[in-house]
Amino acid sequence: MTLPAFRTPPPVVPPIAPAAILANPALVRQPGRRRRILFVQLGPFSHTNAALQAQLARRFPNHDLTVFDVKDEIRRRYDQIAANLLISVATYGPSILRSQADRHAFFFRTPYLFRKLSRIVQERFAAEADSFDFVFQTQGLCNAALPGRPLFVYTDHTILSNREYAAQDDRIFLSDAFLALERDLYHRAEKILVSVSHVRRTLTRGYGCDPNRVATVFIGANVAPTPAAPEAGRQAGRILFVGIEWERKGGPTLLTAFERLAERFPEAQLTIAGCAPATTHPRIQTLGRVPPQQLAPHFAAASVFCMPSLVEPAGIAAIEAMAAGLPVVATAVGGLAEIVQPDQTGLLVPPNDPLALGEALASLLADPDRARAMGQAGRHRAMDLFHWDAVGTRLAQEIRQSLNARARAGRGDAADPEQDFALAARHAKG
Repeated sequence: MTLPAFRTPPPVVPPIAPAAILANPALVRQPGRRRRILFVQLGPFSHTNAALQAQLARRFPNHDLTVFDVKDEIRRRYDQIAANLLISVATYGPSILRSQADRHAFFFRTPYLFRKLSRIVQERFAAEADSFDFVFQTQGLCNAALPGRPLFVYTDHTILSNREYAAQDDRIFLSDAFLALERDLYHRAEKILVSVSHVRRTLTRGYGCDPNRVATVFIGANVAPTPAAPEAGRQAGRILFVGIEWERKGGPTLLTAFERLAERFPEAQLTIAGCAPATTHPRIQTLGRVPPQQLAPHFAAASVFCMPSLVEPAGIAAIEAMAAGLPVVATAVGGLAEIVQPDQTGLLVPPNDPLALGEALASLLADPDRARAMGQAGRHRAMDLFHWDAVGTRLAQEIRQSLNARARAGRGDAADPEQDFALAARHAKG
């Protein structure tokens, strides 16, 4: 029996402790104690955790950032891994063993492991809870709350988010106990910060969360945007797909659509990055896994980006394509329906519809000027809403507002937002 694959956790962000801050007692809440933030994660979260850590360090420069990866902790406990694997199969059925993606997804969605991971955080940090100004947790797979400390949760999906998809996997709803634990987490949180608004709707309507405690701050790209969108190197007719989970990302639908499209457009080519599905088509190039830092040339060479996902929490690759100046043809599901503006930054089609997908791609290949205009509009939208600096600004504002509200209500100390803002500005310049 194959155990779920565990990836190497991202590097821990070292504490930010400028000498100017250490020398200024006004910035220390209690004598002899530095201000701290506890950042709890479960794996790299598609490189999002590293970006969030960098933003918190920049926006709260008078705090030390302590990063704790519960996935790194559980991987050392072989008896609990074996027990939880059996529990996940008993809970969701033996079909989850058929693919690595399913084994990994359902392994981390058992009540047993939710409680175990939550307990690991308590065992490690409860005794020093007072030393943290707040806890920042990504994803809803455990409860990282510490006694008396405000908890902020950043997520791109929930269990009930799956109800929005026509191609939903009903197995995800089999554990009422896990859903109850997830609901308790969101009601315990001081504020829930989400990457796209469809998750906010799920939290307020499905989980009954107070709308004032849920805020959309968006998400940024893994591929750093270039100073200007490249145009000279674009290859007419080149379509780019980026994704690791071929089935979930709608890859088979794209293959069917492209085979028909290639008959009408002799210059049409398809580049598949992130995975290597079996195909013998002479104008399809499969690259397999490509590190994020090596994707920029592929975005620069393409003329259209395609992401026909069946399920898509956020759609980071679509953001990266827009930042590179590409029009996006995507399915109207999850975050894609919010990221892509129809007829402005790209085109949206129904999921699992190769005919509609092919027609949308054909319309852009046949009208390069329209495609170029959409790409330029998409770049402006990506830089305004989905750049990590913009995300960090919104995220920090939401955290400070909540901390100050707690202080006014007598439930904790404020985060000194004016001092933080001034220090962050100096830190950014220096």
